[in-house]
Amino acid sequence: MRNKYIGKVSFCQPVLIFFVLFLPLVFTAQIRAVELTLDDALDIALNRTPRGGIIKGNMEVAEQQYNAKKINFYLPAISINGSLPAYAEDESYRFFGGATEKSLYKTRDLGFQSFIKLEQSLLTGGDLEITANLTKNDERYPLTSVQGGVIDEKNQQGYFNFNYKQPLLKPSQSKYDLNNLKDDREIARYTKIEAEGTLKTEVAEAFMGILKSRLNLEITTNKTEKARLQVEKDSAKFSDGVLSEEDFLESRSVLLDAELEKFEAEMSASEKNRELAQLLDIDPSKTIDPLEPVISEHYEENQCQALINNWENSVSIKSAEHQYYKSKREADYSAGSHGLTGDLTANYSFGRGTIKREVDSEQLPDDDINTNSWGVSLNFTFPIWDGGSSGASIKAARFQADQARLEYESKEKSAKAEIINLVNSLNVSYRRLGIIEKQIELADNRLNIADSRFKDGQISSLEFLENKIFYLETKDKYLEELKNYFTNRLKLESKFVNL
Repeated sequence: MRNKYIGKVSFCQPVLIFFVLFLPLVFTAQIRAVELTLDDALDIALNRTPRGGIIKGNMEVAEQQYNAKKINFYLPAISINGSLPAYAEDESYRFFGGATEKSLYKTRDLGFQSFIKLEQSLLTGGDLEITANLTKNDERYPLTSVQGGVIDEKNQQGYFNFNYKQPLLKPSQSKYDLNNLKDDREIARYTKIEAEGTLKTEVAEAFMGILKSRLNLEITTNKTEKARLQVEKDSAKFSDGVLSEEDFLESRSVLLDAELEKFEAEMSASEKNRELAQLLDIDPSKTIDPLEPVISEHYEENQCQALINNWENSVSIKSAEHQYYKSKREADYSAGSHGLTGDLTANYSFGRGTIKREVDSEQLPDDDINTNSWGVSLNFTFPIWDGGSSGASIKAARFQADQARLEYESKEKSAKAEIINLVNSLNVSYRRLGIIEKQIELADNRLNIADSRFKDGQISSLEFLENKIFYLETKDKYLEELKNYFTNRLKLESKFVNL
């Protein structure tokens, strides 16, 4: 509510009272640089600050990592590999068919590898890898000395390789990674909701803090002026011998305390402004003028009961649940990777190429090189003794899983109570606000009467300031309860997904 009483004193009143009543208005006019509603502040904090960007970025990274891994079960990961040209030379003696003496066999390699590779994770948990030459550029130049001359060959061959590996008697690494990334995505989603809730709560507290600090500055300004007028009144009494020196010194002490309180209120108003500016990534030297928020719609009784009944789907429980799933999976994977394990491996490859051959500088017809090969192997491993490291790692993983389970159970026990407390606090604050609004209305009427009597000269400026201070202090109670209402509401909303 606006204080409509600022500036009502007529010019016939003392000049000092004029400045006291107009000083808050002048100060407010000077600081109004950036008008801001609470909704605007929350939107800026979430969508236009580095902190809000980091909160969203963590979620986006987890989402992209999971989607990329999931896609790999349907589409292969493709990469192109290559190397710079390299030169190698090898000499060896060997026997050739029909020869009784070994001959010198020289090989020169000059070329580079360039191939494309496709890696595909399968729903069975296995992995498939396909490799193929981009060009037939893996060249070999054998030079062989045999009876009857020297054979000079130039080989070029391209190839395709297919390799498939299926884990047996142990968990699949691909499925393990996929499920972990899925849990990471869900945990990141709930962490984002909690982090955004924390940020919004901090913004609401800082936002209301500015309103309260400026109202407090107005209160302390009026208290200071009241104390100053009291000192002037007591000074006159002391001069007339009506008031003792002890009482006069007491009134001066009250004035000093009021001035100190006003100084602290000024410092607090500046600090609260900088606090909100920092949260919103605004220049801290710029003054923010927050507009008092209004409760547009309060939760109905059936809505509050629905929130309480839905406590099992709260963010904290869901996050702890996925943490437990992840820890349990890790323990199962660690245990399943020890003991008797095996792999089924299958491969198939074929090459296609040509050989250009010369014997003593005489060109011979080209020969085709067509090769095909395949193989299947089944391998098993059974550890006999490793000094207990396997058992220790399994035990550690089980312990981590138990810790996650206990955390999950603890969240289940506390989540419902937290939600009930927030709902009750929200309803209590809403009812208290209604009562305080009536108190403000009474204080408003009281101040209106005091204003009329002050203009008619029926009461002193001290009595008028007392009524004004009472009104402002009642308004301060309202702002404090309004802050509690909005912070509790934001905390409650951060307990659920898409509330």
